[in-house]
Amino acid sequence: MNAELLQYALRVLAVRAYSEAALERKLLRRGSAAEVEAVLAEVRRMGYLDDRKYAEGYARLYQGRWGAAKIRRSLKAKGVPDRVIDEVLRALEPEGDPVAEALALLERYQSRHKGDKPKAIRFLANRGFSFAAALEAWARYEAGEAEG
Repeated sequence: MNAELLQYALRVLAVRAYSEAALERKLLRRGSAAEVEAVLAEVRRMGYLDDRKYAEGYARLYQGRWGAAKIRRSLKAKGVPDRVIDEVLRALEPEGDPVAEALALLERYQSRHKGDKPKAIRFLANRGFSFAAALEAWARYEAGEAEG
C-alpha cells in the first residue's frame, strides 16, 4: 500500500466527509487503481469511510431545505449506492411531513415567489418536492394568508 496516498486520503477526510466513490475518484488522480483500492480498504477498516454515515449526515443537513427527491439525486451524483440512499431516506421519512416542510419554505422565502403560484410551485419543485406536496403546501399557504 502506498503510504503517501494513505496520508493524502486521511488529510482529505479530515477536512470534510466524502462518499466512497468521490474519494476513489479523488485518489485515482494520484495513484493506480490497485493502490487506491488498498487505501480505500484501509480507510474503511479504520472507520473513516462509511457511505451510510455520509448519506445520513448529508440528508440531515439538507432535510429542511430540500425535498427527498433532490436529496436522492444529489447523493446519487456523489456516488452513494441506491440501497444506502433508500435506507437513509426511509429512516428520515417519519421525522418530517413533506407538505409541512414545503409550507415552511414558502413562508420563510416569500420573496422568492411573491405570492405567485407558478413561481411558488417551481421554487418547491427545484428543491425536490413532489408536485402534489407543492400544490398542497400552496393551498395551505393561501388559506393561511387569507385568515391572517
